[in-house]
Formats: sequence, structure tokens, C-alpha cells
Amino acid sequence: MKIKNIENPKDYLSTRQSARHLQVSLGTVQKMVETGELLAWKTQGGHRRILMSSLEQLLKRRRLGIRQRCGDQFLLLAILRRSDTFEEFKSFTSPWKSELDLHLCADTLEALMQSVSLAPDVIYLDSAISPVEQVHLLHYLSRNTHTKHIPVLVEEAFLKIHPQVLKMTPETGSDGRLKAGRKPTHNPMIRSYQKDHLLLEDGSVNLKFSEKMENLILDCMAKKCERT
Repeated sequence: MKIKNIENPKDYLSTRQSARHLQVSLGTVQKMVETGELLAWKTQGGHRRILMSSLEQLLKRRRLGIRQRCGDQFLLLAILRRSDTFEEFKSFTSPWKSELDLHLCADTLEALMQSVSLAPDVIYLDSAISPVEQVHLLHYLSRNTHTKHIPVLVEEAFLKIHPQVLKMTPETGSDGRLKAGRKPTHNPMIRSYQKDHLLLEDGSVNLKFSEKMENLILDCMAKKCERT
């Protein structure tokens, strides 16, 4: 179906934007359109446009599916800058519909050890942690055999300043050299979130941010289950 005029660009996404939202390839999005999973049309110029509401419904179905396949409970390791924010973070997660097994730590060395011993489903990295510590943490998590498949939530602004942490180091041979044809690739386990306040000025939970964070974690869980 072709449309001449589009009144509100916020109501639709391009194929590439949709692929980025769903963390899938362009070809997968095209197949979703062909099978009716996503509703779309073509402009007069032949460009495909996908309804935002259709994509949001697909994400909701994915989250429901992940709860059914992986259970309602997940283990979250939250690495915070200060221990005095522990209670704030607990309050922040209290509205979540999912059953949460929450582990908190404010020491990066302890966080590394807990990442290995607990094998959390998702790791949350506080934006208040110093950039140097964040770089070292992400470098270790992406290279360690026991943690490299764990989704890590990292603040968006930090990733823009330090895009190198998104690159996965390719495998090396027994001589320590890169295998032929191997180049650094994007690490799909690192997901960004937009920084916001956990609590509002009156001390109540920032419900919009809380809901966004839970949905982001469920999306990470979905991708993780798809890989297993």
C-alpha cells in the first residue's frame, strides 16, 4: 500500500530503524513484514515504512513469550557507585511485574567476582561509576568466558564517548595472533539506557524510567534466550 502524505513521522519507522529497535538484521525485518508480524506500507519512492504501534505490539509479545519460556524470575546484578543508593535502587525496582532476584554491589572488584560466581541474567552498570572503571569492567566482562554472554546495561552518553567498548575482540590462534579474516565486531550484549533519576523530588519512584528499564531487561532476556 502506498501513502502520499505522512502526517506524523513519529508513527512509523524505516526498516533500518526497526531492525535497530528489535536488534535483528534488515532481512529479518523484511521477513516479518512479509509474514504479517509487522504492519508496513511503501511510500511513493518505494521506501518501506513500518508502523510504530505494530513494532511495539511485537515487543510486548516478545516480552510475554520470554516470561513463558524463561520464567517470571531473573537475577539482576546492579553495580552502583555508592552503597547508600542501594535502598533507592530497591525502591526503583519495586513496581516491576517480574519476580526479581536482586544483587547489589558498590565495589568493582567484588562486581567482577560476583559476575562470575552468580552468573546473573543481566548486569546493570550505574552511570555514576567513573569512566575508567566502566571501561575496565566492560573489557573484562566481554572477554571472560563466563561473562561474555551476559547482557550489560550501560548509560547511552558513556557509550557515545567511549565507543571502543562496543567492539568485541576477535578470537586469536594458539600463537596469540588474530585468526585470518577476523576483525573486531559490535558486542550485542552491551545495551544502552538513557540516564534518569531513580526517584522523583518527592521521594516517589520514577515510574516511567522504572518501566523502561524493566522492558529493556526483558528484551535482553529475549535475545539471550534466542541464542540458547
